[in-house]
Amino acid sequence: MEGRVLPITRTDVGCWIIKCNPATGTDYFGTLDNMISMGVSSTVTLADSWCLSARSGRRTLVREGDLVALWVTGPKDPGIYEYGWVTGVKPQEPIADSEFVNGTGAPQDKLHYQAIRLGRSGHIARSLMQATPELAACEQLRAPMMSNPSYFTDDEVRGLARLIAARQTAGQLRAARWDTLL
Repeated sequence: MEGRVLPITRTDVGCWIIKCNPATGTDYFGTLDNMISMGVSSTVTLADSWCLSARSGRRTLVREGDLVALWVTGPKDPGIYEYGWVTGVKPQEPIADSEFVNGTGAPQDKLHYQAIRLGRSGHIARSLMQATPELAACEQLRAPMMSNPSYFTDDEVRGLARLIAARQTAGQLRAARWDTLL
């Protein structure tokens, strides 16, 4: 069963996990550094969006108001860098002259969300998640190469919320709609 991904329903999901690999896609850290240099605060929610895999049936399970966290992967400092809630899921506009993305025969959806950024020094590192009993067996650690979105169960997201609460104020947790998890 190790590493196997089973079908899920909405009742299995406590929080959606979307992933970014700065080594192969979006320069997340460059964007983060640019925002900091422009005076954008990490203490308020910011709007963002990420693509959901056209091959994943899970994209049809995501709803406005669901909790979401951003996992930045790769060889350097992987972990959770943002936490917030889904504001909507919309079909992505066609890219360039192509009607479809990645040759899958279906346009990708875009998950839109509001989140608070934890930043480089405040992120929840993979090693900390591995050492946290509620998170040690989470799907993100069992199947790290899985396409967007993956998920945390209710117990896992509560464990993550406790780790975030150790770094963030009650007001930040409330602004990101994660305060009810504690």
